[in-house]
Amino acid sequence: MNKTAFIVNGRRSIIRRFSRDFDRLSRLIDGEYKVFLTSKAGHAKSLGKELANDGHTHIIAVGGDGTLHEVVNGVMSSAQAECIVGLLPAGTANDYAKSIKVDRDLSTVIEKLNQGSSSKVNLGVIRFAHDRIEYFINIADMGLGVDVVKRVNKSAKILGPGLTFTKSIVRSFLNYKNQSISIQAFDWAWEGKINSLVIANGKYFGSGMCIAPDADVFGDDFSVVIIGDVTIRDYLKYVRKIKRRERIDHPAVQYRKAKSLRIRSKYGIEADGEYIGESPKSIEIAKGGVSILL
Repeated sequence: MNKTAFIVNGRRSIIRRFSRDFDRLSRLIDGEYKVFLTSKAGHAKSLGKELANDGHTHIIAVGGDGTLHEVVNGVMSSAQAECIVGLLPAGTANDYAKSIKVDRDLSTVIEKLNQGSSSKVNLGVIRFAHDRIEYFINIADMGLGVDVVKRVNKSAKILGPGLTFTKSIVRSFLNYKNQSISIQAFDWAWEGKINSLVIANGKYFGSGMCIAPDADVFGDDFSVVIIGDVTIRDYLKYVRKIKRRERIDHPAVQYRKAKSLRIRSKYGIEADGEYIGESPKSIEIAKGGVSILL
């Protein structure tokens, strides 16, 4: 029998919408279920670990990519990593939902719960010094994206997700200086100045920007996008192609594949829209991935 937990991002607008639909549809859920509201950054992670260890078969993240990121990390740090993670998109960008084609319909989530539907998807693991690790389910990014994420997460988001990200990207370009990095995969290497290094399971970040059109959440490796020493003019020239899910034909942009990367740089890194730390040592595909409600 299913034992399901809904971990709901604590933003008032998310709680209000979820509560309205949940009050109407919860009677359709087979098995036990409980709802938990987050109160601070990191709360969804600690709840995810606790609830997985408590024997929950399913944990549904109600929020955006950041909430999903925390829930996945909680489950993976538990003793019950086979717990199935679900997503009800309700955040700012909801980029991972675009890759797995999940909509905002709670009734669809409940239907899949009752059917026992799930699939294994790729999961990345970032390794830092002192044996610290962090998982990511969508995209990890070094370079300009770190500055963009910090700006977005500090903003009021009153302009909506699209304009909020566009404004943050342009402002970051105006203040950002491309820096050097060294990347080593199994069968290729790259060194030089970058604007961004994108390591992707999913295709989208930045509120619908298809930065990794070749990415496959069910694949065996990452889609790696190296964006070299480009300028804001290059971004403005190619942004429409990115939104149309097309590759960028530019000498400073390369598309690669990798199962693992060794990295030397002074860059910090963001993952799934959250800044997670400085100077990772390596990034690799996590063995076994994670089970997602699909």
